[in-house]
Amino acid sequence: MANKLTEKQKNTLWQQRRIASYQASCRLEGLILAEPTSAYERAEERLDSLRRQYGAE
Repeated sequence: MANKLTEKQKNTLWQQRRIASYQASCRLEGLILAEPTSAYERAEERLDSLRRQYGAE
C-alpha cells in the first residue's frame, strides 16, 4: 500500500516540477540559465557561516 505524501513533501515535489518545467521552457526558447544552487547547498553554506560566527566546530 502506498503511503500518502505529507504537505511538505507535496510542496517540495511541486517546487521541483515547477523548476524543471521552467528550465525546459527556457531551453525551448534558446535561453541558457545558470544552474540554481539547491536549498541543501544554501543550508550547508549557512550552517558553516553560523559555525564560524559562533566558534562551533
